[in-house]
Amino acid sequence: MRNKSKHKLKTYEICDSPLYKLRSKKKLLSLLYMSKEEIGIAVQDTDNYVVFETIRKKGKSRTIQHPKDRHKEIHCRLANLLIKIKVPNYLHSGRKEHSYVTNANQHLGEKRVLTTDISAFFQSTARDNVFCFFLNIMKCSSDVADTLSHICTYNGHIPTGSKLSMPLAFWSNLRMFDQLEKLSIKHNVCMSVYVDDITFSGNSINRLFLSTVRKIITSNGHTPHPEKTKIFGKKDIKVITGVVINGDDTLITNKQNKLIFQSFVEWKASRDEPLTERLITQKLLGRLNALSMIDPKLKDKAKSVTSYKKIVIKYVTTQRVF
Repeated sequence: MRNKSKHKLKTYEICDSPLYKLRSKKKLLSLLYMSKEEIGIAVQDTDNYVVFETIRKKGKSRTIQHPKDRHKEIHCRLANLLIKIKVPNYLHSGRKEHSYVTNANQHLGEKRVLTTDISAFFQSTARDNVFCFFLNIMKCSSDVADTLSHICTYNGHIPTGSKLSMPLAFWSNLRMFDQLEKLSIKHNVCMSVYVDDITFSGNSINRLFLSTVRKIITSNGHTPHPEKTKIFGKKDIKVITGVVINGDDTLITNKQNKLIFQSFVEWKASRDEPLTERLITQKLLGRLNALSMIDPKLKDKAKSVTSYKKIVIKYVTTQRVF
């Protein structure tokens, strides 16, 4: 069992994927553990998804399409196949030992930075993009690529709530990301990608570079988020995938500082209520441990909470709000 577990974590080149040059529907059925009857159902939207609304920040709603039952199993199988394929170094999402923090760390130092975010990334990745990925990159036959494109999409686009969504969105937009990487190499700029967040840093960052980035993104059927597309100067404090970059230092945002302070207040107030205290302590420790990836000093605070030592909170209230 131990060797099997290690094998599952191993990555390989795209040409070694079981999906590569898949030209038989019979082999596709075998690969996805499906019957002929099931594949007829899987290519349809009807009854394969649970669709619901969630409320996001600022009161905006977001529609989630979550595959259910057998369709969820098929999506998970495809996701497990895709995440084993080696990806370019610029990608930091969906990779072991990579995170939003390692993504931000690529841009430490005093240099100009451009951040952008693709609006509705999954919804704007159409079935045609998915079909072209399986046909042109995975070299599947046209009928296999067409079948997979229907299985993987909801109402003509990548669903927003599937385990498959993130890796499939990347591979289906590989052409765009590679065009952006070539632009970056040409101008000696560092590029990193975290899902739909794209960051560039280097002395060549200017309005012309931004204009070219926009053209590449729009020519591939996407829209850069206008409020999240920004150019930062060399000495500016930047926020990259939720991490504050100040020169060579990474910091947590002022909002995160406030949340930690509030959690400490709740934790201290619950000390005489064991059941409530347990829940609040778990919440506080989770927040401290997660943010310690950015600010290692928070590990000491987590240790203090665990050992129930006296906590002294000293946060500078004059910090800039990010």
